[in-house]
Amino acid sequence: MVVAVRLKIKTADEKEITVPAIANTGFESDKPEIIIPREVARNLGLSPKKLSAEATIEEYRGAGGKKFKAYTLKSTAKAWVVTEDREVGPVDVVLTVVYGEKDVLLSDKAIDALNLVLLKPGAGIWKFFDEPPEKTRESIKP
Repeated sequence: MVVAVRLKIKTADEKEITVPAIANTGFESDKPEIIIPREVARNLGLSPKKLSAEATIEEYRGAGGKKFKAYTLKSTAKAWVVTEDREVGPVDVVLTVVYGEKDVLLSDKAIDALNLVLLKPGAGIWKFFDEPPEKTRESIKP
């Protein structure tokens, strides 16, 4: 199991989507960053042509040292975590498109910016930073 939350993303040109996102503390970044798959990028109006004009190509290294190309948008987007009883955000995030990725992934800094606290990641248990100690939440299905 992983910690997965419902995430709303809005681009600078007001395209919006709500998707499951995995809180991945192993995804270290120096800024709040969200990796999105190509399909999510398309749904946000980010075609390959638009990506080539509005993104920088960077080399990332995944688990096991595997290198891959990523398209990091030059403009920031907004993100919110949406639950049945509240919405947290917006926070400014950097969107990075990775072809071949299947999941939306939150970086360590995005997890912090969205005030997520991973209580028992293996069991999918989390909460927001400002919630009382006894409050817990369960992951959605990624």
